[in-house]
Formats: sequence, structure tokens, C-alpha cells
Amino acid sequence: MAERAAILGGPAAVTRPYPAWPPMDDEVIDEVVRVLTSEPLCPVGATGTQGVFEKRFAELHGRRFALATNGGTAALMLSLHGAGVEPGDEVIGSPFTWGASVSCALQCGAIPVFADVDPDTFTLDPRSVRERITPRSRAIVVVHLFGGPADLDGLRKVAQEHGLALVEDCAQAAGALYRGRRIGAFGDFGAFSLQASKNITGGEGGILITDDRRMYERAMSLGTHPQRLVAELELPEFRNKIDSLAFNFRMHTTSAAIANWQLPHLDEWTDVRCRNAHRLYDRVGELPFLRMPRLPDEAEGSRHGFYHIPFTLRPDALPIDRDLFCRTLQAEGVPGEPYVRVPLHLRPRMQNRDYLGRGFPWSLVEDPPRYARGDCPVAEGLCEVEWQVKASLHTDVPELVDEIADAIVRVGENAEAIAEAARAGRIPAPADRT
Repeated sequence: MAERAAILGGPAAVTRPYPAWPPMDDEVIDEVVRVLTSEPLCPVGATGTQGVFEKRFAELHGRRFALATNGGTAALMLSLHGAGVEPGDEVIGSPFTWGASVSCALQCGAIPVFADVDPDTFTLDPRSVRERITPRSRAIVVVHLFGGPADLDGLRKVAQEHGLALVEDCAQAAGALYRGRRIGAFGDFGAFSLQASKNITGGEGGILITDDRRMYERAMSLGTHPQRLVAELELPEFRNKIDSLAFNFRMHTTSAAIANWQLPHLDEWTDVRCRNAHRLYDRVGELPFLRMPRLPDEAEGSRHGFYHIPFTLRPDALPIDRDLFCRTLQAEGVPGEPYVRVPLHLRPRMQNRDYLGRGFPWSLVEDPPRYARGDCPVAEGLCEVEWQVKASLHTDVPELVDEIADAIVRVGENAEAIAEAARAGRIPAPADRT
């Protein structure tokens, strides 16, 4: 007989603690104290710990240049600017992601165009991208969602055939590999977030990497202190932009110190995240109500980053929907949550063309794109069934993983009783969330 679900009054399946993230041991604290007491709090050049971090990060990814920023959104926005995106251009991206992957285009005055995603990887489908290309297309932003590498071979081919820039949004994918190379090493730019939940973090911050000198200088010219521009800019077309009119996107010294300390641990932590995720998939992979994503081929040198551990719920396989399923998991002690509840192309800002006001940037062009339900059917469907185990499992925790698996099994076994309790009003409805 199945043990009663916690949401129905049974004991929670998960009793063990989750690993604390980010790790803050004495070594990290000592490094932060050292930086606070010996370096400027706000470096304006590639100096000190920030300069060391930029250099090491670029070298780790086999790229020539790196620029630290105060967030992943800033890294994305400067990447698009550096790649030559201008007001009125179109940038093709995914509707199934965090908003920063699209707001970076809007911040450049560019118009988002949405392509559909692969149902098995949640990442951009190159065939759909190809169908969205117009004479105004200038760039593609590909998101390696949840740490899973996108089809970079297919997307690079599309970009090269049509003369488009390719920007990799690696916010969730630090540590991931594609065919033996690190994510972020394929596009014109790789942009990373160092926000507190990410696979490598400074608490907050971001960093972009590129091999192209001109693109690097163009990116710097819009978001960097003039003292750094004086020191680094070489091309005349950008040296005449040295002034204080740029955005202030500098990274804080302590963020650089924390991220720099973490960098040597990235591969070790990624390996452990993979072990934990594979253990969980092995435990629940045969459940009839779950689908797992298609994982990268490790024999080809590819590796998932497992920022979080994603799943989809098979439609109609249970008498409860995805949201009630997740609430039931949470009662069991599993941080199960949907990631994208409403696809970006159906959000009010997109529908109302309301970002900076007066219809900008859509007002820059005649016949701008319109966004409607049915434009991206795969992404729209995923928004109804996708969920994730939202935790950083960067230490070996096989017993915890087994408890998470037990909780998932228990929810399935109790689904009929949970549905009946919900119909009877014994499970309160959740607050509205988008």
C-alpha cells in the first residue's frame, strides 16, 4: 500500500538537508576579506582580482577576451551591441526561457522574433530559427537552458549561411560541454551570469567572452568606465567614444573574488551535478507519467551542466496537473517548480508592445512582427508540463537523491487521492503566478 502523501497528512519523504549553495567556507571568506582590505571596491580597469578572473575565465574557455559585468543581463546586452545589433534590427530567440534572454535585444532597441524549441532539449530548434529569418534579422540568441547544450552545429550553420551573429546565453550552463569544447566557446559571444544560484557565482555579476577584437571593443565602449577604455581600446572608431556616457556595468570586487575562488572547482562540481542527476533519472526514468530530456552524448565529449534537473509531466498520465503535482512535491520536501509558466511571446509587454514606451522599438519599422498563440507550439506546450528539481546538487548526496526519487514515486501513487482532495476543496488553490 502506498504511503500517504505529505499534502494529505503523511510524513514528508525528504528528510535530509540540501547542499548549501554557494559554498562559503573559511577560504572564501579569507579571500573576500583580503580583497576588501587590499583592493579598490570598484575597479575601473582589468586590474587586481577582477583582471585575474577575466583572464582565467577567457583562458578556460579558449577565448581571447573577457569583460566582467555587474550581471548576466548586462553581459548579454553588451554582447548583442558588440555583435553589431542596432535599433530596428531583429534578434531571433527562444520564448521558453528567462526574460533577460530577450530583454537584452530590447535594450539594444532591437525587435525580438521568437523561434520554437526542441521538445527534448528545451533549446532553440535550428529549423524554426531558419523559418524566422527576414531581411531585418541580425542575430540569434541561443539559451543553453538548465545547463543543456543546444544544437550548436545546426545553429552555427544557420547563422553563417545568413550572416547572423550568434550569441550564446550560458547563464545556466557554466561547466557544460559540446563536442569536447566548453559552452560559450562557439558563438561570436558567450555571456554568463554569476548570480547567486548559478553554477559559478559571485553572488551577482556576469561576464562575456569573445575572440573578435572589434566586437570586444564595441561591447566595451557601451558599458565600461572611460579609464579602462583609454587603457584598452585600440581601434580609432571606438577611441572617439571614450567618455562618461556609457552604461555603468562594472563588477564589484567581492563578486570577482568569490567567482575567482570558485573557478578551479567548476569541473568537479559539474561532474557531481551530473552524477546526482543521472542517479535521479535512473530511479524515476520508468515512471509512466514522466519524461526526461534528451541528454548530450558524452561519447562525443558533450556534457550537461545541470543548473537544475528538468522534467516534463506526460499530459493526461495523472489526474492532477503539473502545478498541483509540483505543490505536492514541495510538501514532500522537494523543490519542484515550473520554470516558464507563460512563454515570452505571450507576455503582456510583447502583446502590448510596451517596453520603453511609445511602442519602441517596434515603432522603428513598418509592419513589425506580431506575437500570437500558436507561433511556437512546442514552447507553448512545454509551459504546461515542464518542471524542475530546483536545487544545486554539487556534492555527492545519493541518499538525498533517493529520497527525492521516493517523493516523486509517492506523488504518482497518491495522485487519485490528491485529485479527489483538490476537488473537495481540501487543498487550497495557489496564488496566481506568472
